[in-house]
Amino acid sequence: MRGSSLVEIVIVTGVMGLVLTAIVAGLTLSLKTNAEAEYRAQAVKRSQNAMEVFRRERTVRGWDTFLASFTDGATYCLAELPEPSAEFVSGECEDGQSIVVSGIDFYREATIDIDTTTPSDPQVRVQINTTWDSGGGERNVELVQVFRQFN
Repeated sequence: MRGSSLVEIVIVTGVMGLVLTAIVAGLTLSLKTNAEAEYRAQAVKRSQNAMEVFRRERTVRGWDTFLASFTDGATYCLAELPEPSAEFVSGECEDGQSIVVSGIDFYREATIDIDTTTPSDPQVRVQINTTWDSGGGERNVELVQVFRQFN
């Protein structure tokens, strides 16, 4: 028998449609995964930059001034990082206090917990949270460091 019947053509077209749909779905998932990985990398970078500011401030201000600069349990919006020895302004980030990267708003906040239960070894726990929403729900990167007095 020569040529193709209409049934064969419909079956081949259906199989090709399924294969192309699977390829497009795979590419879409890959692009979304790559974008989320880039957003996470940006959030980690912003969080690390903020933690470096706290390390710098402990060194520049000295331990006693560093310890006295913060309120236990306070949250600080770090949309912009403060200059050396500048005051940190407490308060959570609000709309408009974000870092915009590739059209995505990243909100960076630091929460400070001061532990003076051992007066000879007070500790300042700094938790940096950077959050963003790229359409797939809110995401978060968290960095934590405990600062102690050093000699």
